[in-house]
Amino acid sequence: MSTVRIKFQKTGLSIFFSHLDLQKVMQRALKMSGLPVWYSKGFNPHIYMTFTLPLSLGHESLCESFDFRLEEDLTEQQILKAMEGTLPDGIILTAAGAPDYDASQIKYALYKIKMYGDKSILNDCINDYQTSSEIVVTKVSKKKTTEINIKEQIKDFTVAEEGEDTLTFTALFPAGTTYNLNPSLLLEYFSNKFGIDANGCDILRVNLLDESLNILQ
Repeated sequence: MSTVRIKFQKTGLSIFFSHLDLQKVMQRALKMSGLPVWYSKGFNPHIYMTFTLPLSLGHESLCESFDFRLEEDLTEQQILKAMEGTLPDGIILTAAGAPDYDASQIKYALYKIKMYGDKSILNDCINDYQTSSEIVVTKVSKKKTTEINIKEQIKDFTVAEEGEDTLTFTALFPAGTTYNLNPSLLLEYFSNKFGIDANGCDILRVNLLDESLNILQ
């Protein structure tokens, strides 16, 4: 038996798949592939599957992955070939092999975020971020609601591209198995203060990084 990690991109219309939807999509794909997938034992056998870092609904990503088990060892080419034609548009497999890092190593995620609107307002958002000593937002979890200063948690905020009615920036947000900071919180702050359409922004997760800011491939 071997554990396999499949890496994939989640773009286009697939951003509307919830995490539960995505689990079902991948389980169905594995069943269709004909691969010798390992099932749990017991009254209700199911495919063992764990996602490295679940993605928020509506976000795109170039660095998603999940682990499952095979009853026998197969090459990357054999696995990817078997999976051809089993997935919906927007989900693109990029690699398959042994897990190369543990989820506990993830500490940050690099996001590329594109905002739309009047150029002067978009510039106001950036100027406000760069000049504010703190940016306090409300973070809601299952257990509690807290006021947090996200300015001190975000790293390497950089304007990447400016258009007539768009502005794109990149930034590192805390991410991992114990704590995550959703980039939508920053966009909601901009929306509340400057009126941008937070739901209309494009959010792309580009890379996952460890505590030393090394990219986890």
